[in-house]
Amino acid sequence: MKLLQILPLVVIGLIAMPQANAADIKQDNINSCVSGAVKYKVADKNTATKLCTCTINVRSQMTIGQMWEIESYAQNKKDPSSLSYVKKMQKELQQCTEGLNLKQPQKPA
Repeated sequence: MKLLQILPLVVIGLIAMPQANAADIKQDNINSCVSGAVKYKVADKNTATKLCTCTINVRSQMTIGQMWEIESYAQNKKDPSSLSYVKKMQKELQQCTEGLNLKQPQKPA
């Protein structure tokens, strides 16, 4: 479940992302994710790029309606992991970590 431990880095990258041209948004998300993974010593740049590219590609397939449904579940203290598309996404995200040497996040020096 290493992925669950580094997902906050992906989320931080998405939230902290500066505004960009529409064509650059996906790459900016990947770059922010890579920067966070390297900064917190989760992976080297090459491994982080593989991980972040895969996870951003998986997350980019989620619809706005699905995001709202997950948020509604969370606000109502329900577990969204029972939703079929969440199960599919979790499986795909887990596959993003296969074969990668990922470490526990560490505080930056």
